[in-house]
Amino acid sequence: MSERAEKRTDRRKEKGQSMVEFAMVLPLFLIVMFIIVDFGVGFSRWLVITNAAREGARMGTVGATAPEIEDRVSSTSAGLLDSSDIDVEYSDFDGDGVGPGDAVVVSAFYEYDFITPLGQILDLAFGSLTLASCADMRIEQEVDGAVDTGAEC
Repeated sequence: MSERAEKRTDRRKEKGQSMVEFAMVLPLFLIVMFIIVDFGVGFSRWLVITNAAREGARMGTVGATAPEIEDRVSSTSAGLLDSSDIDVEYSDFDGDGVGPGDAVVVSAFYEYDFITPLGQILDLAFGSLTLASCADMRIEQEVDGAVDTGAEC
């Protein structure tokens, strides 16, 4: 066999070896990319619901009622939350009814479904994640109709 024919054969073997290595590394690379994308999107959505819960708690400190707080949290969440995902509770620390110095606690829950095929890969363990956020602030003004529920974050 000539030297030229040997080089041609060696190049074909190297190309085949490269294809096998690529086929072995590609699934790992894709899984890492899916994890990065899903983590980024999930973290972004968690930040949105955390901000929305904080906004609702702040509104509750200045005398807003529970339905007004739920509406604010829902509108601040960029469409991620509705009123069934939001809990507004009050804590009466001094026993004289809910008022200044007591606390309003706003909790928000969001069911995050994976946006990449990672959810299908991990479906054996869990199909989605529940993201939760809680904001607890001290009430500054009287709140009409607030009842102590003993809530804590």
